[in-house]
Amino acid sequence: MAGSTMGIGTSGLLTAQRQLATASQNISNVNTDGYSRQRSEQAARLPQFTGNGYVGTGVSVQNTVRLANEFLEEQIRISNSQFGQYDSFNRLSKQIDNILANPDSGLTPTLEGFFSALQEANDNPSSTPSRQVLLTEAKTMTERFKLLDDRFIQLNNQVNQDLNDVTQEVSDLARSIANINVNIVQKTGAGQGSLPNDLMDQREVMIKTIAEKIDVKVIYQDDGAANIFIGSGQALVIGSTSATLLTRKNLYNAQDLDVILKQGAGVTDVTSSITGGELQGTLDFKNSVLEPSRRSLGRISLALSEEMNAQNTLGMTLQNTGSGFKMGGDFFTDLSGPISALPNTNNTGSAVLFNITDSRVLTTSDYKLDYDGTNYDLTRLSDNTVFSSTSIANLNAIIDPAGPPYTTGTTPQGFRIQEIPLPVLAVNDSYILRPTFEASSNIDLAVNNVLDLALAGPIISGERTDSFGGAINAGSGSISLPKLGELSSIPMTGSTINDFQIVLSYSNSNLAGNPGFDVVALRPAPPGTLFPDFSIDFDPNSDAGGVSFTLDGTTYPQFGDISFTLSGTPAVGDSFEILRNTAPYDDNRNGLLLAKLQTEKTLENASTDFQAGYAMIVSDVGTNIVIRG
Repeated sequence: MAGSTMGIGTSGLLTAQRQLATASQNISNVNTDGYSRQRSEQAARLPQFTGNGYVGTGVSVQNTVRLANEFLEEQIRISNSQFGQYDSFNRLSKQIDNILANPDSGLTPTLEGFFSALQEANDNPSSTPSRQVLLTEAKTMTERFKLLDDRFIQLNNQVNQDLNDVTQEVSDLARSIANINVNIVQKTGAGQGSLPNDLMDQREVMIKTIAEKIDVKVIYQDDGAANIFIGSGQALVIGSTSATLLTRKNLYNAQDLDVILKQGAGVTDVTSSITGGELQGTLDFKNSVLEPSRRSLGRISLALSEEMNAQNTLGMTLQNTGSGFKMGGDFFTDLSGPISALPNTNNTGSAVLFNITDSRVLTTSDYKLDYDGTNYDLTRLSDNTVFSSTSIANLNAIIDPAGPPYTTGTTPQGFRIQEIPLPVLAVNDSYILRPTFEASSNIDLAVNNVLDLALAGPIISGERTDSFGGAINAGSGSISLPKLGELSSIPMTGSTINDFQIVLSYSNSNLAGNPGFDVVALRPAPPGTLFPDFSIDFDPNSDAGGVSFTLDGTTYPQFGDISFTLSGTPAVGDSFEILRNTAPYDDNRNGLLLAKLQTEKTLENASTDFQAGYAMIVSDVGTNIVIRG
């Protein structure tokens, strides 16, 4: 009988046996990944009615449950997601840190080597070996820029590979979870609500693995299925159906990948909404470390090229053409453009080109240009500042106002969109402008001959001498030129410098009727020309301490507005001259100004020099590793 002592005892033995089996299962799976401890829950069997009332029939195992806490499971998934994010970010960021901060592979030693060689060349400006060392160090420096940029490109390729691998793994896991959902639902139904614990454990392991790749939110259904959501609520798994996470080429740049979620025929770009896991860590590295570092390095390349080229063209070389010595040319390749903007693949309008106009005010940001049929909106992507106008010309007036110096309230960005030929943008066209991004890959040495290094100053000044070089002035007057860097307005190109001469003669009554100087010779100009506009008043009684003058460049634009200083006590008939340099061999005046660029503040609105700018890149990478890694 069920209520008999034998029956009740047998039920107890069977229940104990079942509980021992569950304990054995727990012990056997103590090292099984993802296994959740189980417990067999017992309950009294239904009593049996007799004539004297209900009599107990013993005990039985009602269910075997997983001892899993959903709150703790969620915390583990969150921890997995955070670990995957920080580990991926740290692993990639350290590769850049090891390159940039390395005293052997970084830019700092080559920058120092270049400017050190420039100083040595200035010590002996006519020395061919010193000049050759300078060219060698300059080439080494450009190669280091290229090497660092190549490493950035390799890391971008690694990022793309990581994105492909992780999205593929997430998609595979999502399909497996959808399949196991089907089995769980079926077995739960067959077990009249009892859950298949081992399948639940297997699914939880998969979910935790996905969480390492991307942050997930899990919602369990009453039938035992698990629904998984990512990003801003996009469904990755719903019951027996899974979506596919994959990559595709960016609409502006084929070298970049976007992450998309494919649900049936629908495709959603989830790149900007991804949170947590290896995917966010990888994207954070790309957006916060890799691309900013590359853009910042490019800005240094661009500024170095622009500043060195501008100064070198003001100097004189040792290249003698027979009619005089040549002026300097570009030291490095001209990186100012035109640079092609990256078009959206859906554009129907023309291409957009832009030119760098002032590296000193360049930011390291990329820009997005949109045309809606009325307005041209240029968005600085680093802070989403928008510059807007109804035409390219007016937009240029905003981002590239006349200067420097720039008037208060203007917003110079250091580049200008080409207007000729005028870009013809179609409605809804958009472009990405990257002013500094590829500069380091394009920098190279433009000077290949040691004689073409323009270390000398192009003009000299002093007392007039006789045909034997002897002094002819009787007084104690003197003339001096300003710093060479202030002569940039003089258009000394081609043969102009070889025909350059200004002669000043002192008298008690110049053409203006006052004590001072008249310009008695000026080349290039027609012989016998009088120059009343160039009469200079100078009274030795009051001006002997020195007075600066500027010749009127409007009247004779071939000389610009050249300035000089007269001092002392000249005698009547004394004369001074400003003329081309005919012996630049031991002249290092322009070389000293080139060397001065090492510490010149040419970045960040003229607040930072080249080496400090590079140190900022290294520091930013290190700070990101500490904060995010």
